[in-house]
Amino acid sequence: MTGSVDIDAGVGGKPDEVSQRILAAAGKRFLHYGYGKTTMSEIAGDCNMSPGNLYRYFPSKLDLAEAFARRLREGQMAELRAVAAESGASPPERLRQVLRTKFRLAYHRWHNNPKAYELTQVILTERPEFAVEWETAEGEILARLLEEGAAAGAFESCDQRRRAKIVQDAVFRFTSPAVFHEGEYDVLSAELDEVIALLLDGLSCRAEQNRGVTIA
Repeated sequence: MTGSVDIDAGVGGKPDEVSQRILAAAGKRFLHYGYGKTTMSEIAGDCNMSPGNLYRYFPSKLDLAEAFARRLREGQMAELRAVAAESGASPPERLRQVLRTKFRLAYHRWHNNPKAYELTQVILTERPEFAVEWETAEGEILARLLEEGAAAGAFESCDQRRRAKIVQDAVFRFTSPAVFHEGEYDVLSAELDEVIALLLDGLSCRAEQNRGVTIA
């Protein structure tokens, strides 16, 4: 190590800038060597700072891993919100695209990537509340889409937060770390499209029944 960085001063020494640099360095090690084989001293060395300074920012490796995962979540939430807000598309079509996007992000993050899967399992085990927060944040996006669809007459009017949870459960295999164990992208994508079609058919059918439309 050639020197250390004061997190409160110096070039690139603003706390938020140093925090982001630490997260970037930690992410590279977690995803290349694995969470278990990464040490805080190594991350500090990558950032040209002392371990003591690193611990001033993140009290433990687990805290650092959670912060890294939170940054990933922020990026994913932004992408899902953008898809959900796409103008010119109906609520059912936007729901379809949100679920497809969730699958794409999950597949490329976890499939055949044991280091990313290891990191996720550590966080799910040690910080289960984080997983609940992530699921809740995604559920809110789905619930808003379902509410828009209900207002447009495409979906049934009901407790859309509960309905969003059911939708999440239906596509869990495709949009969670469980995809690590699954097969090829094109095969799974085709299967997901069928699941989404069934979901949308069911939601549409319930809406029509509520309007008194006879289903042939």
